[in-house]
Amino acid sequence: MDLIVKFVDYKSSERSMLKFSLVGLGHIGRVHKQAIEETEGAELVAIIDINFSQDESRIPVYKTLESFLENDKETDVVIIATPNGLHCEHAIMCLKAGKHVLIEKPIALNLKDAQRILDVAKTHNRRVFSSMQLRFSPPVRFVKNLIENQSLGEIYMVNIHCYWNRNKNYYQVRDWSGSLEMDGGVLFTQFSHFIDILNFWFEETKCTQSWFSNFSHQGITEFADTGKLDFKADGVEGNMIFSTSVFEKNYTSRIVIIAEKGTLEIGDQYLNQLNYCNMEDDIATEDFSTEVKNFHPQAISEIVEALAENRSSTLDGEHALRLVKFIEEALDF
Repeated sequence: MDLIVKFVDYKSSERSMLKFSLVGLGHIGRVHKQAIEETEGAELVAIIDINFSQDESRIPVYKTLESFLENDKETDVVIIATPNGLHCEHAIMCLKAGKHVLIEKPIALNLKDAQRILDVAKTHNRRVFSSMQLRFSPPVRFVKNLIENQSLGEIYMVNIHCYWNRNKNYYQVRDWSGSLEMDGGVLFTQFSHFIDILNFWFEETKCTQSWFSNFSHQGITEFADTGKLDFKADGVEGNMIFSTSVFEKNYTSRIVIIAEKGTLEIGDQYLNQLNYCNMEDDIATEDFSTEVKNFHPQAISEIVEALAENRSSTLDGEHALRLVKFIEEALDF
């Protein structure tokens, strides 16, 4: 897909701050709010949430997206942090109103809607970014550099394991969670970042086989809680095993690469730990693990810089399109 080339040049603008508004102040919305507050060159100027009161905020609060778009005159980027099934509708409304958008993952729940968002953005000369912040994790970037520099030689295999717990209460406190229409399933809501990292490392990825089961969420969710995917990534064989049925608490998240010149494992829920590295070349690895788990501030900073410098971004919506395509293929088997 062609990149949009007519971007607003913020560098030459009199404005020194990129102004954000936030739709949806749930858990992830508050994470985005904090990220904006921590990022130089970013300013939060409005919140849109039916359950949030003006008395709780020093900035304007709107109850509906419609009223915000009718009255707002200063927002550059709207962050869409509403339920997954509303991302497409809300993003298109903002794009048509002349706003850039940062869409919480997933960008949409099907490829058709994801493409619609990008098409509307192109028509209205706006940018679409997706919240793929784990691309800024130091271990993730370390592995990407190894792959790009061919330091691993031939890659033989990539294995992804995600064993989490999502209990009944998790779904009960969110009225949209568990719904196929609004949630979309665990590959979209829980494990999409791991597929995105696969896309970040490799140019071509495709699911070749899938299996799903609902072990412990019958009557709670409308979709499977467990599955196994086989895939190819630039011709490399791989598999992904995932579940939200683990007893009591999350167990592990990890990606293992077995290659001609080395073996690697990165892990933790936010892929912020380099758990194992044994390579032919002597590489100092002690600086790649981090206790930082929240990479949203780096994502906000990237958007500020990408718009100021009139350049493409690792968070551009076309990358999120690949993610939706991969998951849709997996669900269609």
